[in-house]
Amino acid sequence: MSKAKPPAGAKPGRRPSAPDTESTILRAAEEVFSQKGFFGTTIAEIVERAGVSRGTFYLYFKNREEVFSAILSRVVGEMFMLSASRQTGSARERVESANRAYLENFRRHSAFMRSVIQVATFDTDVAKTLNGLRGKFIERIRVHLEKCIARDQCQDLDPQIASFLLVIMVEFAAYTWLSFGWEPGDEPFDFDKVVKEASEIWSRAVYK
Repeated sequence: MSKAKPPAGAKPGRRPSAPDTESTILRAAEEVFSQKGFFGTTIAEIVERAGVSRGTFYLYFKNREEVFSAILSRVVGEMFMLSASRQTGSARERVESANRAYLENFRRHSAFMRSVIQVATFDTDVAKTLNGLRGKFIERIRVHLEKCIARDQCQDLDPQIASFLLVIMVEFAAYTWLSFGWEPGDEPFDFDKVVKEASEIWSRAVYK
């Protein structure tokens, strides 16, 4: 094993801190998972890519599943934060801004996200993590719908069911299109048009 490399951005002579090392492992693991998928990835490949020892890896993660869940939490957490960042403009403008931020971030991590559905089908911890992250999106939208209904700005919807359906619509469109690369027809989809169409469908279904 070659000598451990300092994390990107580390200053010469500075001993890497625990967060630096953990972030380095997470970045390396995502790269390997993205290239080889979950089943094709080994801890040996992760530590080699990260430039750390196997012992160092086990200081932070107990196995391959745990580091996978940690990456999932970070990636989807970023999607949640970015899609919630815009608070101005009309309701339709906010929907489009949120969908654009979500899909742009999904596209950046699309190779890793391709493995998420596969792993969640057999690993209950990963499934629990994924559903917990989905739940954050659903809860945010549910609260928004309840407020809109109270102000008579929304259609007559069940906020709990509608928020679930809206989130899953965008998420599984992203999996099918961005992670698995399937598009009906001969012409590839334009990213901006997909964002606008998804947002228009959402807005027409929800707002008066």
